[in-house]
Amino acid sequence: MLALRVHGFESRAEWRLEEVDVPIPAAGQVRVQVAASAVSFVDLLFADGRYQVRPTLPLVPGTEFSGVVESLGPGADGSLAPGQRVAGTALGGAWGELACARACDVHPLPDGVDLVPAALLPVTFATALYALGRRAVLVPGETVLVLAAAGGVGSAAVQVARALGARVIAAASSEPKRHAALAAGAHAVVDSSAADWRAQVQQAAPEGIDVVFDPVGGALTETAFRTLRWGGRHLVIGFADGSVPSLRANLALLKGSSLVGVDIRQFRERTPELARANLGEVIAMMAKGELCPPLAGVYPARDWAQAIELASARATAGRVLLDWRGAGA
Repeated sequence: MLALRVHGFESRAEWRLEEVDVPIPAAGQVRVQVAASAVSFVDLLFADGRYQVRPTLPLVPGTEFSGVVESLGPGADGSLAPGQRVAGTALGGAWGELACARACDVHPLPDGVDLVPAALLPVTFATALYALGRRAVLVPGETVLVLAAAGGVGSAAVQVARALGARVIAAASSEPKRHAALAAGAHAVVDSSAADWRAQVQQAAPEGIDVVFDPVGGALTETAFRTLRWGGRHLVIGFADGSVPSLRANLALLKGSSLVGVDIRQFRERTPELARANLGEVIAMMAKGELCPPLAGVYPARDWAQAIELASARATAGRVLLDWRGAGA
């Protein structure tokens, strides 16, 4: 089978699309014929050797995919069967024609859901729903501030928050990204690169923010926390800024607000059935037309270099997919 494999972390010249051994599904796993796999910010960190833990080389990256179940490992979930259309996630291995994943991390797709964009659901959209629905316990009518609202998980949060009945204020650093956030369903936008962006938030939501969705970290975190009203919740998703901020504890006391950690990986590991149900809810929302993953580009696997370049560009709004259908032809 063909896969995009990383042989070194020094440069992407050490990445190659090549023949690799077919993965064998272990106990409790399924093997999927991949239709499409996403290229996320975390995937790129992992493949570049800049993630928290450096993986062993050579490696096939990729965490989000869609496709068709090809075979089942021993003891795999009986609700899955060969030929079934699915979306799922794995700890690497999705950038290839075949991928193995735990059966509990794979969910069937209804007939009305397009197979290719469904590859964007298992991590980013599942994270957004887990964060807003389960960790923040978002109530219809509340106001959500989404940082990096045109990014992968930020754009997902805009759509999920709106689908859950929230008013959405989107923060983004450029005009095209703010337009993308509005297209995704934000009710108002603010310029997070401006010195007065907190004042912009206050003008858009004079009553204050109920929930902050923060995948950025860095200097934006404290300012965003200060926009919270009494009883607000600040969701810590990640640190795309590259720096982990410190927050003075008296701010939480004065506002009666909470700092809430969101880790979709541990959610899947510690409560796999709840995580699978969460993914099922996301898929159902897409089937009802409430979610529409934003696509910046879908590239045949053989054009992987162009796909990686687009996904790596900070100006890119929307997600990038690798299409593996017919890659080995």
